Amino acid sequence: MTMPHPPATRPSALAVASPAAAHMAATAGTGLAHRRVALVGGGPTSVYTLWHLIALPRPLDITLFEREPVAGPGMPYRDGINAPSLLSNIDSREVPPLADTLAGFLRGCDRQALAEIGLERAEITDDSFFPRLALGRYFIAQLAVAVAQGRARGHRIEIAGRAEVTAIVPGPDGLTLDWHGPSGGASGRFDDVVIATGHTLTRPTRQNGVILHQPWPSAALRRFLGQRVGILGSSLSAIDAAVALAELHGRFSGEGDDMRWLPGPAAEGFAIEMMSRKGLLPEADWYYPLPLPPLPGLTPARAAQERAAGRAGLLDRCMAVLAQDMAALDPDYAARVRPERVEGLAERHFAPRLAQDPWQYARTNLAEAEAGRSARTSEPWRRALLAAHQVLEEVVPHLDPVDLERFHRHLKPVFVDVYASVPHRSVRRMLALHAAGRLGLTALGGDYTLAPQGRGVAISGGFGQITVDAMIDGRGQQPASLAELGFAPDGADGPAPGDGFDVPLPEGCPGTFQCLAMPALLRRHPFVQGLVNADRMGRAAAQRIGAAP
Repeated sequence: MTMPHPPATRPSALAVASPAAAHMAATAGTGLAHRRVALVGGGPTSVYTLWHLIALPRPLDITLFEREPVAGPGMPYRDGINAPSLLSNIDSREVPPLADTLAGFLRGCDRQALAEIGLERAEITDDSFFPRLALGRYFIAQLAVAVAQGRARGHRIEIAGRAEVTAIVPGPDGLTLDWHGPSGGASGRFDDVVIATGHTLTRPTRQNGVILHQPWPSAALRRFLGQRVGILGSSLSAIDAAVALAELHGRFSGEGDDMRWLPGPAAEGFAIEMMSRKGLLPEADWYYPLPLPPLPGLTPARAAQERAAGRAGLLDRCMAVLAQDMAALDPDYAARVRPERVEGLAERHFAPRLAQDPWQYARTNLAEAEAGRSARTSEPWRRALLAAHQVLEEVVPHLDPVDLERFHRHLKPVFVDVYASVPHRSVRRMLALHAAGRLGLTALGGDYTLAPQGRGVAISGGFGQITVDAMIDGRGQQPASLAELGFAPDGADGPAPGDGFDVPLPEGCPGTFQCLAMPALLRRHPFVQGLVNADRMGRAAAQRIGAAP
C-alpha cells in the first residue's frame, strides 16, 4: 500500500499535543494482558522496532516519545536539518521495506511532493540514491501505516510528540519514565523500554580553544558566507557540509562529466579546506548483488564456532579464515594486504591510494564505479570484505578489550571504507568544487594541532600550516555513553558485551531495558550505523519483548 505524501504544512498527524494525555490514553483500563512498552526516540530505528512489535501476538500498550514535533524521520532525514540537495548514501534497494518500498512510496507521490524534496519522477529507480528528505517523508508515512495496522491488530499505540524523556528509574514494578512536554512534566510506568535515539544533534564543541561548529542544520552555515572554512573529516557528513556551503555561495550546473560549480554574488573569499587523517575522499558507490553471496569459509556458522571456542585469539582466528577466503577469491589483493596479519592491515589496504594524487584517484575510482554499475560487476575483494563485515559485526561485541582495540585501530578503517561509499553525484560535486579552485583536501596524519589565530584558526602538522576563518566538525556521529545521553539507570553505560542489547537492571526490577541508541553502541557495535541495522536491531528488540515473561 502506497501512502500519499503528508502535506508539508501539516506533517504533525503523528504529533501528540500532550504526552501525559497520550500515556494516560495508552494505559487507561490496561489489564494484565497488555504489556506496556516505551520507545524513546522517534526516528527510523523506532519505526522498525514498532513495525516488528505490532507483529507480536500478545497485546501491547506502546508509547513512542519524540522530542521533535514530528515522529518518523530522525535527525539525518528531517526537514529543517537537511537541504533538498543533501543525499543519502543508501540506495533504494538497500532500504529494508516496511509497508512499502522506498521507491514504491516515492512513485506514489505527486509532482509537488517530489519537488519539495528535490526529486524528479524520472530519478526514481530501485537503485537510485535519493535526497535525505525523501527518506524522511518515507518514514513519516510508514510510521502512520504501522500505527494504523497495529491498532487494527489490537495494540494500543500513541505517539508523544514534543516529549523529551528526562529520566528512567528502575523499580520493583518496572521502569518509570519521566518526561517533559508541552503540558509540563509527567511520568509513567512501563514493562519494557527501548532507547532508540539514533543520531544526536550536539552543540558546538571546543578543541584547544577552537570552536568546532556542527554541520547541521545546513541553513545555519549561512554564518560562514564569504569565509574560508575548514571541515574536519571527508566522509558523507563532511561532503554534505561542503555541498551546503557551496550552494550558499553559488550553484552546481550540469550532470555527469559536465558538472560544474558556478560562483554567485556571495562567492568572493569563499573556499573550503577538507581535512582528514588520510586526506582521501570516500570511494564512489560500487555495485554488489543483493543478497550478497556468502563467503566460503567465514560464514555466520563458522563465526559462531569461533566464538564458542573462547575470546582468547578470537579476532586472529576469524581473520585467518578470511585470509583463506580472500586468497581463493582475489589472490592479488590477498597477497598485497595479507588479511591474516591484523597489525598494519589498514596501512597495506590504503597504500596504493595514498601513493596517488587524491583528486586523480577520485576521478578514476568514479569512472570505475560507474562502469561497474552499468556492467553489474565489482572487484572480488570488495564483495569479500563487505560479506566479511556482515559476519564480523556479530563477532566484535564478543572481543576482549585488547582485540577490540586492535580491531578499531587496524581493521575498522578498512571495513568502513568498503561499506561507506558515497553517491556518484556527491563525488562529482567535490570534483567540480576542486576544479573551480574552491575545495582543497589535506592529509592531517595522526599528529596535528588546532589553535586560535586572531579571529580564525591555524591547523599545523607535518603538512605545514593552514589558516581558516572557521572550523566545522564533519566527522559524523561520535560515540557517547548512555550516561552522556541522559538515559543511564544506576550508571549503566550501555548494553552488556555479547549478544543482544539489554542494559543490566537492578535485581528485583522486572521487565526489559534495551539500548539501540547508536552513539552508545558505536564502540562495541562499530557497524551499527545504517538502516539495515536499524531494522535488524528493531526486530531483535521486538523479539526480546515478545519472549519476556
